[in-house]
This record gives sequence, structure tokens and C-alpha cells, in this order.
Amino acid sequence: MNLREKQMKLTKEIIKDTALGLFCAQGIERTDMAQIAEKAGVSRRTLYHHYKDKEELAAQIYVLNLEQMFGQLLFDFDFAQPVQSLEKILDQYLALKDHQESLIYYDAIFGVYYSTLSKNPAELPDFRKAMEGWYSRLIRLDTASVTPEEKNKWLDILQKSTHLYFMYLQKAVILTHQRGGLVTEEDQAADRQFRDFIMSGVRAT
Repeated sequence: MNLREKQMKLTKEIIKDTALGLFCAQGIERTDMAQIAEKAGVSRRTLYHHYKDKEELAAQIYVLNLEQMFGQLLFDFDFAQPVQSLEKILDQYLALKDHQESLIYYDAIFGVYYSTLSKNPAELPDFRKAMEGWYSRLIRLDTASVTPEEKNKWLDILQKSTHLYFMYLQKAVILTHQRGGLVTEEDQAADRQFRDFIMSGVRAT
């Protein structure tokens, strides 16, 4: 990668980080490309060179967030130790809420934004491609000691459990934003209790 390519990559990262901050702070609908360019310290021409419009930028951030939240965490799953692996992943989701809650919050506001456009995020080509990639990689994991039936069982449990916990955490983050960003000890205890509730159901399978 030459110097120009490195600079372009850095500029794209700055734009995405800036846009994510603005989108979460004031909503996607109330943010325009001029604001993003000014806050990122780039010209509008540079911004439009990288992204044709706000919708494309918002969608790219959405898929990148999913990759960071799901595409990495899922591969900590070990079919030889499924219960312990799932508990570890749920703990990582909780850590994500504690330290990078903007990723979870953005997922929620992007869904609302896309619904105003009469679109479904799941129909994004990049989203479908990412989902197919994640689960095909999981299926290809070397699990010689696990039967296909057992593997499919745990893939189903993994998908449902992580989705359930993410939906819960997403709602918790939205409520936190609505009351000014304050996270109480009661909130944190409730987050752990819901994780334990999911795991109790998993252990009972």
C-alpha cells in the first residue's frame, strides 16, 4: 500500500468515525453530508469521492458495525465446549455495551432510518454477503469430534441466543439514551441477570 492509498484509507476511517458520532448524537435523518464533511475536516468533494450519498455511508457503517459485533465474536465459539463458549460470547456482548455502546445504538437507529425509506437492512447486498460469510465460516470450522446433528443444534442455539441477548442490550442502550446516558448499578445487574436467564435455558437443552 503506497502513501496515497494509506491516506485515502485514513480519510475514509475519519469520515466513518465522524459520521457515526453525528448519527448517534443527532440521528441519521438530521445529519447531512455538509455537516459530516465539516466535522471530519474534509472537503465535500473528498466526501463525495468516497461516498455517493448519506444512505451509502450510513449503510456501510451499519455493515461494518455488524462485522465488529458479530463477525468477530462468533468465531470464539467452540463446538467442543459449546456452553462455555456461548457464555463467553454473551459476556463479550455485555462488554461491548459497556465500552462501545454506540455500535449497538447505531444498529437500532439505522433500522428506524431504513424503515422510513421503506427498506429492510437485511436486504442490503453487503449485509447478506456478510451473513453468508460468517455462517459458512462457522460451518467449515474443524469439528471432527462433533456430529453434524450436534453441530447444527449448536449453530441454531448460538444464533438464537446471541440474537436474543443483542435485542435486549439494544433496548437497554436506547432507554439509556432516552434518560441522558446514565447507566445505573440496577441496569448493570439487569444486564447480567438476562445473560444468566439465557444461559439457564441453554444448559437445560
